[in-house]
Order: sequence, then C-alpha cells, then structure tokens
Amino acid sequence: MRVLVCGAGVAGLTTAWWLGRRGWDVLLIERDEHPRDAGHLLDVGGPGYDVLDRMGLLPTLNANRRHIPAIVYVDEDGGTLATVSYLATAALLKGRLLTVMRGDLEAALTAVLPPRVQLRRGVEITAVEDGDGPVRVTLSDGSVQEVDLLIGADGLHSTVRRLVFGPDRLYMRPLGQHCATFLFHDDELAACLGPDLKVLSLADRQAGFSRTTDGRVAAFLVHRGDRSPADPVAEVRSRCAGMGWIVDRALAQAPPSLHHAPVTQVELASWHVGRTVLVGDAGAGVSALAGHGASLAVFGAFRLADSLLRSMDPSSGMASYQQGLMPAVQQVQRAGRRAAGWVAPTTRWQIAIRDAVPALSGGG
Repeated sequence: MRVLVCGAGVAGLTTAWWLGRRGWDVLLIERDEHPRDAGHLLDVGGPGYDVLDRMGLLPTLNANRRHIPAIVYVDEDGGTLATVSYLATAALLKGRLLTVMRGDLEAALTAVLPPRVQLRRGVEITAVEDGDGPVRVTLSDGSVQEVDLLIGADGLHSTVRRLVFGPDRLYMRPLGQHCATFLFHDDELAACLGPDLKVLSLADRQAGFSRTTDGRVAAFLVHRGDRSPADPVAEVRSRCAGMGWIVDRALAQAPPSLHHAPVTQVELASWHVGRTVLVGDAGAGVSALAGHGASLAVFGAFRLADSLLRSMDPSSGMASYQQGLMPAVQQVQRAGRRAAGWVAPTTRWQIAIRDAVPALSGGG
C-alpha cells in the first residue's frame, strides 16, 4: 500500500511511523520548510502515553519533560489564591502522564521515522481527485502523486478537509475566544515562576505562564473575540494589557511570530470519504481549552493505523477507526465547550463560581 500523509505534526508523524513500520510506503508532506519552534506545553496522558511507550519514545522524551508540581492561581498582584496539585492528576493516571513542549515531541517523532517513510517539507496539496481508482494528489511543486490512501493530518485549517469534504464553515465551531502562545527569555521572571504553572484569570481573559526546561518562559493567553485580526500581536496586547501581575512585561516581549488562533472545534459526521481520511485536529479538533488534544492525536493516529493494518480493505479500516474513536472525541468536545464558558467568563456570577472552584480543590 502507498499512502500520502499530509501534515508532519503530532498526528501525522505518529500515523506515518506506525504505517511505515509495518511496511507501507508513506509519503509524508509538510507545508513548512523547517520544523516548527518549541510551541507550547502539551500533556499526553492515558492511552496516548501508552502509545508513545510502545513506540519506545519515553526515554528520549523524559529528558525534556516538564515536572509541574501544581497549577497555582494568582491575583493581579501575583499573590496565591489557590493551588491544584498537578501530581494528583498523574497519580490518577498511575504515572501515565507526560508534559512536554510540542516541538520536543515532534522532534522525537521525526527522529525515529522508519526508512519506508519519505518526509518532504516545503510542499502542500493543491488538488485532490478521489474517484474509483487511486487518489490523484497534485502538489504545489507541480508533481502528481497516485496513492492508495490519502490521510489528512494537517490541523484545524486542514487543506485536505477543505478540498475533499468542503469549506471550513461547514465543520468548524468557534467557541468565541482566541488563544495565543509564545516563548521568551526573561531570567528574572523564569526564576519567580518556579516549577509551577501559574494562572491569572479575569473577566474575558486569562494568562498562564510556566518555565521551560531550558529556562525560557512559556506564555498561554486566552481572550474573548470572534474575529481573526490582521495583527495578532497588537490584538493580544490590546485585549490582555492591564491585567496586572507579570502580564504586561510578558506582552512587551511577545515575538511577531506568536501563535494566535481561534478556540475552535471541528465536527464532522464522518471522518472518511472515498479513500481519504482525517486524523487529529483535521477531523476531530477538540479545542485548545478542552485538553486531551495531544493525547487524542497520538492515540487516534495509532487507532487509524492499527485499524487499516488489521482490515481487508481501506474502507472497512477507516470505518472501524471512526467507530472506535468518535465517542471519546465527542465526549472531550462536550467538556471543551463547557470549559470555554469558564476560562474567560463575562458575568459576575460565573467569575465568582470559577474563582471558588480552585479554592475548593486545593489549599491556597
């Protein structure tokens, strides 16, 4: 079998690894010419953690994992309001929880791609013909690839989904917020943060900061808003300035390349059409606020590959993959929609309840 996987993120790399390891010829393409930067912190837990273990990646990833003792909620002056044990979550998962930067996870996956996987960067899909025979895929370099299966692992704004399933507006569900992530060097702030993840929550906006293993500061900000701005840095500074604590100092160091995106879910009745199938955020985006996105990307990629390898034909394999995974995805999406209402609430009673929950969960 020859397969084209579009997108060399977590889902695409994991899918390519499992198929290539079992002898399939895999062409893995990625629009970006170079590997992405470190990005933001990811939690890979439960079944996703088990998949990384089976791939033999834990020793490599453990060298870069972040050991976060707690989530500390602070006020505008940086004073502690409440502390929620991060270690308790790991205990509930019996230690099956890995916190790592996105870039470190992608680098580890890329380094172990089997010989049957060809990775081509700097190219993207411009056209797809998925008829009775092989899938004809036209790439931006003018080449045409004929493959037995096309896998879209190219994220929330998936080109594969748009070309095969239809425009984004049919499947994307905005939750009324945007998130921004970036990294910056500030030794004083890194020292003040310590090992914990610290979060400041106000009406319509939230800011979280943690220290990376190399001593930088990782920022994660959420604010209300429905439009995608032309200048993301100016938008984030405008929305989040004046929050107090260390937020303004961090915003002053936000790079022009910061990641800024709507908090969005992807909902499709079916993840496969013809010989095309979606995996990860392309078909099952749960939103940045739902959590579990990285775990679902890793585990979903494994389930897709395993279902295809166990089935007599791609159609039955894709159907089995969807049947087994979709209920879990829908459950996480429901939780994500609930979470979106509490991360940056607008009403006074929502703010009061949200601020009380951490205090009830742990000591302040």
